[in-house]
Amino acid sequence: MDTQQYESRQARNVIATGVIRTKQRGAAALIITLILVVIASLSSLVVNKSAIEEQKRSGIDLRNKEVYAAANGALEYGVYELMRVYNDNDPATPGWVGVDVINVAAAAGDMATASYDPYGDGSVVTLDQGIDDFTPSISYTLLTAEDAQPAIIEITAPVVGVAETHVAKTVSVRVVRANLGTPSMFDGPPLIVEDCIPAGAVNGTPDITSDGVAIATISGSSAGTGCIDPGHFSVTGGGVVGEPISTDTELELFESMFGGISETTLKEMAAVSDNVYYVTDSSPWNTDIGSLTDPVILYFDSAADCPAFNGGVVIYGLVYFEAPSGSNPYGCDVQGTGAAIIYGTVAVEGDLLSMNANVELVKVDFSGTNGDDSPVSVITVLPGSWRDF
Repeated sequence: MDTQQYESRQARNVIATGVIRTKQRGAAALIITLILVVIASLSSLVVNKSAIEEQKRSGIDLRNKEVYAAANGALEYGVYELMRVYNDNDPATPGWVGVDVINVAAAAGDMATASYDPYGDGSVVTLDQGIDDFTPSISYTLLTAEDAQPAIIEITAPVVGVAETHVAKTVSVRVVRANLGTPSMFDGPPLIVEDCIPAGAVNGTPDITSDGVAIATISGSSAGTGCIDPGHFSVTGGGVVGEPISTDTELELFESMFGGISETTLKEMAAVSDNVYYVTDSSPWNTDIGSLTDPVILYFDSAADCPAFNGGVVIYGLVYFEAPSGSNPYGCDVQGTGAAIIYGTVAVEGDLLSMNANVELVKVDFSGTNGDDSPVSVITVLPGSWRDF
């Protein structure tokens, strides 16, 4: 082989090698491109799946919040409804399943149910939470006998999602129920004294607003002002001064207001209830308590020495003054210049010897009864009993 042929063959080999290498680089680029496309596709799928899952989680979270809000609303209604049915003069309510005879107390473990019906006429039976309307069912379970004093009742409100039935929430709370007195306790005149208001006892400028009886006495006379001297009380609304609320001259104020329950029971209720205050401190009272939908009992023990009100305090419910032991004359000296507004009733044992100068008493009916002698039931949430499961 001559030199020319050899060089020609070498040139062809170089060209072939370059072509092969070029083809190899093209194949490698194609493979890399395919891998990148696959990775990009998988990434897109992962991102889309994550976005879909996030949307699902957001939707479930929204539904959870709706169901949770509906359950809490149903539970609040359940507490209100229990208060209503125990004070509507219908002995058949709340309809315990283990009781077939009216006026027979239910036993521990008996249950009852209630439907959401805030207006009591069937016009609204669902809880509107924005996206969905829920129809909750409330259940009551007696943890003690119904006639126990106090009785313990567990209220449960389960709510299930409308579209997503797997989204559900149940909340519950335990309440204390006790019969605390007669309707006079929460539907009495603005001022009740056990005996009399002597002449000159009221020298300030207290006001009484009532369209019925403004000042009543248990054992005093309703004739003239021989027993009840309104003094500087300013009565508006046409209220009557000096009407007795009983013809029994031996009746005591405590019995008249609380219907036979004991002072010990009041103390026990004050220990577990946020609606009953049993006070032994003689400092002026300056704390707002109660509301138009949630009245309280503020009971001043004899050791409190009939303290005055101060600081423009606002109270809803019954304020009861027990006369100091050994007071002479027997009665209460509610002295002070502080201002207060009391919506409901102030009841004073013995004589009312003086009254805060700037107190305003306003008649409000909190009883929920129809004026008979049925006891008023107080329902209060048991602290620490709320559950979310």
